Amino acid sequence: CSFAVGPYAVENVEIDGLAVYTNNPPCGAMRGFGAVQTCFAAEAQMDSLAAALDIDPVELRLLNALEPGGRLATGQVVTGSLPTREVIRRAAALPLPDPEELPREAIRLPGGAGNTTRGEGVRRGVGFAVGFKNICYSEGFDDYCTARVVLDADGSAEVHCAAAEVGQGVSDVILQVARRKLGTDDGRLVNGSTAQVGSAGSSSASRMTWMAAGAVQTVCRAALEERERTGGGGVDVEREYRHPRTFPLDPETGQVTGGQAHVALAVAAMRVVAEVDVELGLTRIVWIGTAQDVGNALNRVAIEGQIEGGTAQGLGLALMEEISTRDGVITNASFTDYLIPTFLDMPPVVSELVEEPEPDAPYGVKGVGEPPTVVSTAAIVAALRDASGRGLTRVPVRPDDLVGL
Repeated sequence: CSFAVGPYAVENVEIDGLAVYTNNPPCGAMRGFGAVQTCFAAEAQMDSLAAALDIDPVELRLLNALEPGGRLATGQVVTGSLPTREVIRRAAALPLPDPEELPREAIRLPGGAGNTTRGEGVRRGVGFAVGFKNICYSEGFDDYCTARVVLDADGSAEVHCAAAEVGQGVSDVILQVARRKLGTDDGRLVNGSTAQVGSAGSSSASRMTWMAAGAVQTVCRAALEERERTGGGGVDVEREYRHPRTFPLDPETGQVTGGQAHVALAVAAMRVVAEVDVELGLTRIVWIGTAQDVGNALNRVAIEGQIEGGTAQGLGLALMEEISTRDGVITNASFTDYLIPTFLDMPPVVSELVEEPEPDAPYGVKGVGEPPTVVSTAAIVAALRDASGRGLTRVPVRPDDLVGL
């Protein structure tokens, strides 16, 4: 409900949320947790509004963009960084690839390796979408991250943090912050374990970079102060870091109570080129260009990897990933039947990083893992609509959705 109107300044909002119990298997959190669905719906509406008003879809988004000083549907005023217009402009300015002539290799046609077309019914479309997501846990959750530093008398440092490295690059962030703060390259990160240091919390909610950086910055500062106090000997210090306090929403009205409900927000925009064989319902995503609000980029390569990975998950939701059930039982419960994108399904992804440091975050950082998934499904389906001329109101998009069977 918090994200139902998208990253737009809307003065009059009424949102009803309905939770429905079913006999289907329970669901859990995935990248983008709840904001993916609302972005898909809101961005489809923005394109419909642009068509009804006969205005460029990008221009409509620029006219209504939510930026600092604006108010969310919950009543919270945006006080941190949120460069929505800059993100939209940067994504829209990315040059599109030239159309490819026919005939082509089968792998470069809709359907790919399993292709049954020579390109006669192929149409090209371009889609655009904008989405946003909160960073870190919200609504009064007491979130914290712990870090520990052991400084030896010879100046070497041992850094402990139980942050789970799952490919997002948090280990590099921890070492980068520690070495910067301690002023040494002789720093070693010990494998994360709560046997040696307190909890770092979960690798979720785009929180780990922010929280781990804050914890390591805090403990390194404390370790240096302790070493100065003790005259330069070895020290062993552990500290907890907490982000700025948040407050719960009113359960009746959905409005903010004692203060901000979200710590911070991040926005992303994507431009997608897709091809659709309108006779066979086959698709090919040709190219994706994106601009994303990343706060201060500590590790550009890791951020680009996160953007590509999140985009792949959004592509899966747009085109192939769906849990099918019959009488409450999953009917495609293996990766033979539940399809996820492979390397061959992914197009080139061009990333523009928009750096506007978050004022309350350590080193101005923002989490970057969720916004790509939030916006990519909406952008991909917008491109499929443009190519096929069909409404496409559900995902994943099936072949018969594209040919109208």
